[in-house]
Amino acid sequence: MKTYKYVACFVLAFSFFACEKSSEQVEEEIVTSAQVEYTVFLQNNNLLNGVVVASSDEEFAVKSTLISFNSVPSNAITYRTATDISYYATTNCHATLQWYNSESSVVESVALFDDIDACDINVLAMARSNEITAVAYERELLGKDKQYVVRVNSLIDLVGNPLEILLDKKPVDIVFSTNKLFVLTLNEFITDEFHLSVIDMNTNEALMELDLGLDAQRLFTNNNGDVIISYPELHTTLNPVSLNKSYTTYGEDTEPGFITTTDFYMDNNGKFYFQKNVPTAEVVGVPAIYDFEKNSTVVYLFENFLTDTELNVKYNIANTSAISYDEKNNYVLIGYEKNGQADKGGILRITPAPDFKLIDNIDLDGVPKTIFVK
Repeated sequence: MKTYKYVACFVLAFSFFACEKSSEQVEEEIVTSAQVEYTVFLQNNNLLNGVVVASSDEEFAVKSTLISFNSVPSNAITYRTATDISYYATTNCHATLQWYNSESSVVESVALFDDIDACDINVLAMARSNEITAVAYERELLGKDKQYVVRVNSLIDLVGNPLEILLDKKPVDIVFSTNKLFVLTLNEFITDEFHLSVIDMNTNEALMELDLGLDAQRLFTNNNGDVIISYPELHTTLNPVSLNKSYTTYGEDTEPGFITTTDFYMDNNGKFYFQKNVPTAEVVGVPAIYDFEKNSTVVYLFENFLTDTELNVKYNIANTSAISYDEKNNYVLIGYEKNGQADKGGILRITPAPDFKLIDNIDLDGVPKTIFVK
C-alpha cells in the first residue's frame, strides 16, 4: 500500500508541524476486521432518520432502517453522550423529546410542555440523564423582560408535575454530571460575561454560581464526569463533586477549536473526536482528534491523504458532517457531505496516525450527522 509522507497535521501545545502533501496515492486498504454495526443518523429532506450500517469482511453496506425512530426536523436540538443521543423538536407547536440508546438499540420518546404552547417559547438548550430531562428556554412576558427558565421533567414519573427553575441570565448550554445540572448562562444585557450555575438535582437547589468571564462558549463532559468549559484559547476542567477547577491553555495558533463542532465523540482513553474548521484547507471542515492528557491535536486534512480525483470526484467531499470511533477495529469514522449533491453523503474509515491507513468508504442517501458503533 502506498501512503503519503505525512497524513495529518500535528498541532502540539507549544509547536506546529505543517502538513506536506505527497504526490503518491493512498489506496483503500483490504483488511480483515471485526464485525460491527453502526447506527447512523442521516439528514435527508430536512429530516433526520436512522439507518443501520453493517460492516463485515465481505461488505460495508446499509443493512436496515431504524424503524422505531420517528424522523425529526434536522434543526432539532440535540444532546449527545458516548452511548446515546436525544432530540428535542416541535411539530405543530407540540414538543417531543426522542432519544436513542446505542447499547440497547432502544428508541424512546415523551411529550413535553403539555401545559404550554411550545410555539410561545424559545428553547435554547437541552440535556438528559437516565432519569430526567432538562430544557432551558426563554419567553417574552407582556410588558416585562424575557423570562429564563430550566424545566426539569422526570422520565420515571411521567405524570408528575415538571419542576421549573428560574434563571436571572440567558441559558446557553447545559450538561448533567453526578446528579447535578450545570447551566452556562450569559449576562447579555449588562456585562456580556458568562456564568455557570450548579444545581443539585437531589434538592433542586442552586449550589453556587461561578463567574467565567468573557468567551466561555461550550460545555462538555469527559469520561470522569468532569465538566469541560471551553473557551477559544483555553478550557477549564471542573470537578463535579469538589467543584475545584484546573486550567489548560493552548500555545499560539494551536487551539484545538472544538468549540464549533456539531458532532463529537470521546473514546475510552479520553481522546476527543470532533470537527475542526481550517480556513486554509481545501475542505474547511475536517476531522480532528484532541488528546486532553497531552494537550495536542491531530488534524486530518483530506488533501493530504486523498488525490484531487478522489477528493473532488470519487468521494466528492464538501465537509465533515459527523465523526466517531470504532474501538474494536481502531477505525476513525468520518461522515461527510457530498459537494453539489443535495442530501448525499458517505462515511470514510481510516486508522488514526501514526499507523494511518485509508480502509474503505460507503456512499449514503443522506448526510451523516451522528454515528454510533455497536
